[in-house]
Amino acid sequence: MDTLSDSAYKILAVDDDAITLELLTEILSARYYVTVCSGGKEAIKYLDENNFDLIITDLMLPDMSGIDVLAHAKRRDAFAEVLMITGHASVETAAAALSGGVGSYMLKPFSIRELCGRVDKMVAKRSFLTKSLQLLARCDAIDPTVKEHIDDITSLYFFTRKLVLTLEISEVMRIILEEANRKVGAVFCSLEVNHLGYKEVFSMSRSGLVGKEHLNNVFAEHWNDAFICTARAIFFKGTIPHHVCEGQPGEFCEASGYKCWNYRLVVPGKTFGSLSVWMASDSEINDRFDRHLHIMTSIASPVIEHIYADRMALHQAKTDGLTGVSNKRHFYEALDREIARANRKKNTFALVLADIDNFKKINDTHGHQIGDAVLIELTKHLKDNVRVGDVVARYGGEEFVLILPDTDLDGAVTLANRIREAIAGSPFANMKYYVPYTSSFGLAMYDGAAPPINKDELIHIADTALYYSKHHGKNRVTVATKDGAGIVCKDTHSEYII
Repeated sequence: MDTLSDSAYKILAVDDDAITLELLTEILSARYYVTVCSGGKEAIKYLDENNFDLIITDLMLPDMSGIDVLAHAKRRDAFAEVLMITGHASVETAAAALSGGVGSYMLKPFSIRELCGRVDKMVAKRSFLTKSLQLLARCDAIDPTVKEHIDDITSLYFFTRKLVLTLEISEVMRIILEEANRKVGAVFCSLEVNHLGYKEVFSMSRSGLVGKEHLNNVFAEHWNDAFICTARAIFFKGTIPHHVCEGQPGEFCEASGYKCWNYRLVVPGKTFGSLSVWMASDSEINDRFDRHLHIMTSIASPVIEHIYADRMALHQAKTDGLTGVSNKRHFYEALDREIARANRKKNTFALVLADIDNFKKINDTHGHQIGDAVLIELTKHLKDNVRVGDVVARYGGEEFVLILPDTDLDGAVTLANRIREAIAGSPFANMKYYVPYTSSFGLAMYDGAAPPINKDELIHIADTALYYSKHHGKNRVTVATKDGAGIVCKDTHSEYII
């Protein structure tokens, strides 16, 4: 350590495994000052008392998550470089780390060569940032025009760095709005997007929190100045989500009148949104800031487009293409989570399987297009009758499944019978076809206070109940329970009155 220069970069390594800390110290201390600690609280104390160029943290710490250490480091320094190492990886934790701004993510056991390469790359980024800040601090004697240009280049660099460190759309929008407000001193800025079926508006005032009512009044008055992509009438009916972010500390100060400058969000072949900068009517945006905002939105556009494409891909991976409800894969994931939650909280939930009666006959008689239309209509009955938080999924073919959290047997049976009656009482009809149809239901309860069973066994119990319904008259709800003698089915068709 004595051979290191005063300018060597400083690394904080956080891990509850002493062998990992010893290894990190051994391989990094030849080039960097390395400080180690074994817990999140100790790491936060070090971060508050020292300036580190890179933080290497485990995801699972004894007293908190590495995500919490990441968040604290980012609050202190938005450009903090954080490398996360974990032996407990999942899509969710990786997404949380990336959304929180982690610079790199590695799995244990890791390659020493790979680790050193990533550390050197992240320290190089930190070095560039540090030298840029030092240059700005020393440029008072430079020609004002050159100084402005350096300032703009640096601002765009910092803006780009923040932009690419998150996969969370709300955080990306916040970064863009905050930069636009800061750069031109706007009263507030708004971003609207109409892309891949998503229509959203994001707004942020320069300081404080602007009310939606005030925003709507300004938008209505300047009808032709903003919202170049989204149907304005739809927005003002309130059907487009409008997310309002809080600006810098302070009170929002509304202007007596407004001017709007509009900057399009463009990817090759498509304008998919716009950044609207709202200034007081007696203010102007000069040529320098106008250029800056054009460049800013050019940088931001592909990032926004990519994140919405990612969001759609994730949605499609979990969604049935025909009906729009969850697919079988997402259902299995949701069921695993609900079983774990029920075991933890010792509560109950219901699993309901639903199947259209004589569906093959509908397809054979009227064709697969009408069969698909019947599936879509049945899905609507399911979604119309469940609560927020319930899961509706297509299990396969004409079979659907419901997960009803925090539900007892009577509530589950009542709901299933209500859906059954809605389906039986609403034949599919269009200009050419009239197709009455019914559905059968099988229901199983999971009790978190009882000895646990796995998801396959629970599905088998519900499937047995559905089989009973299908072979004992159809258009009915059957409850199945399992005891020492096997699975017992109980027909509820005449026992529960809606």
